[in-house]
Formats: sequence, structure tokens, C-alpha cells
Amino acid sequence: MMKKKFMGIVIGAMLIMTFFAVGIPAQIKISNKLLPTSLPASSQADVPVWEQGDTWTYQIDNVTLIVNETGKLFELYLTINDLPLTVSGVDATTYSLDYATTMSGHAKIKTDLGDGLIDALITFNNVKISGNIIRDKSTLGVKSISTVFSGRFWINVIQQPYIPFKIPTLPFKITINTTSEFSTPFTMLSFPLDTGTFWNLTATNLTVNGEMRSLWFYFIHFFNSIKEFLPPEIDALLPVVNVKAALDTLGTGNVFNVPMIPGAFFCLNTESVTVPAGPYDAYNITIMNGTARCFYAPAAGNIIKLTGNIQDLIPFITNVNMELKSTNFS
Repeated sequence: MMKKKFMGIVIGAMLIMTFFAVGIPAQIKISNKLLPTSLPASSQADVPVWEQGDTWTYQIDNVTLIVNETGKLFELYLTINDLPLTVSGVDATTYSLDYATTMSGHAKIKTDLGDGLIDALITFNNVKISGNIIRDKSTLGVKSISTVFSGRFWINVIQQPYIPFKIPTLPFKITINTTSEFSTPFTMLSFPLDTGTFWNLTATNLTVNGEMRSLWFYFIHFFNSIKEFLPPEIDALLPVVNVKAALDTLGTGNVFNVPMIPGAFFCLNTESVTVPAGPYDAYNITIMNGTARCFYAPAAGNIIKLTGNIQDLIPFITNVNMELKSTNFS
């Protein structure tokens, strides 16, 4: 169970850059008699039309991922520098968006995968992230994400069961290439967007592929060939780690089911919202009964703010704060 949850964290981390995914086709209109009297008159917003060169830059001040169970702990705290999303291609059915930024933070791991206690601290600074997102034009839902993580992690192993000596704190440079594809576009909004409307989180399957490379993987694989200290199934993954093979070894497989959640979103009202990009008239959308909120502004053609706890949508993400910093959309 812990291995599966750990992979949930990994998948959640890869989806951090796509919180602004929008567009769910199915929606349920509730009776006006049930609406709060403070709601304004109905005013629908159609799906925006993006053009090549359109850019949205977000600032992400804080992302927290936490798993805390008896004897098992994983904490990850992230800050992401300005995240620019640029439309690099447009065809009949999709948009292609490129992005590149850096990420800093720290993590704490304390768990037992069956061989003994693992207790470690990880810090990283300015890890490079770049990639491409394919979005469906009719809904703006995310169809696929290609991501490259590259940088140096400092790992302080306090305790581990595999190597019979104290591991010094060392830099661990790693490059991770991943491609994530959704069977049905992963979405957060529903067009035409309207106040007083509920809609569902649509079920989808997420398939993850890729590879992980590090000079340390070669060293570990070489020394294990001299004196075996790794389980055979772990050594078989080295020196170039295939993501699908690693997930199969963990017992999760590389296909993850995202279930349908009825009434996950509700458009409460429209209001003026000020973000670093400026003031906007935006739709106020509550997520999972108000544990999080996002604001969509037609004038920006995108979500301008996302804040709160979204772990019921993205595994274990207990806190996120993202705001639009600038855009050239018009």
C-alpha cells in the first residue's frame, strides 16, 4: 500500500504543472430556487480561442505534498519559479504549449519497504523542468504531458538497510524524462461556464512512460555486481531505469485510474479578483465542497488563481497557491 501511495506522490508531482487544465463536457444545472440570493444573473463564458504565441506566466508560491501514517512519513515542500506557458502550435483539434522553469524545495522520507527503515532528508535548488502539454481545443483538457526534470539533489541518508556503512551526504544528479497520457482529457472546468452550475470530475486513465538516468545508477549497478546488496528486482532496473518497468516492479503498473467524482466542482458566482497580472472579473469555482477554489477569467482566457487543498483530485497535494503573473492573451 505504501509503495502505491509513493507512486501517487510521484504522479502528483508530475501533474503540478497542469493544475490549470480546464474543460469538462458533462454538467448538471441546479434549480435557481436552490441558489444563494447573492448570485448574479446568469452569464455564460464560452471556451476561449488561443493563438500561437499566446503566453500565460504563473507564480507558484507553495506546493505541499504529505503522506503521514503510522511509521511511514513522506513530506515534500516545493516552490516553483515563474512558470511560463506558451502556445507553440495549433492544429484542427489541439493546442501545444511549451514550458520551462526551475523548482526548489526539500523532502523528508521515513518508511519501511520491507527490508528495514529508510530515513532520509533531500534538498534541491533550481532543478530544471521543461516540457510540452497537449490540450484539447474544444474543452482545453490536458491530453498529454511531456516533462524533463534535470538537476542535483543533496541526499542525507540517516538510516538505510541496504549498505553496511554510513552514506555521506552527496549530490545526486539525475535526469528524468516522462510522458503522461490521459485516455480522456484531464479537466477542471466545464464550458460553457455558468454560475450556479455543478459538474463532475470525469473519469480517465493516466499512462506514464519514460526513463531515469544518473551516473550514480551506474556506480550502484557496478558495485552491486561485485558484492550484492540490492534485491535482484531492483538491480535489474539499473543502470537506466525504465519508468514502466520500475512501476511494474513496485506492483502498481504504469496505468493509473482517476475515478469520476460527482459534483466535484461548483461555480458559485462571479467576482472581481486581483492577481499579480492585475484585476479580473472571474468565475469563482469551489472544488470538493470548498477545500480549494479556482478562478477563471474570460479576459485572460485561462484560470488566474488556484488555492487550497486538492488532494482529492491530485494525490496527497495538501496545499497549493498559484496565481497568474502576466499574460499577452487578448
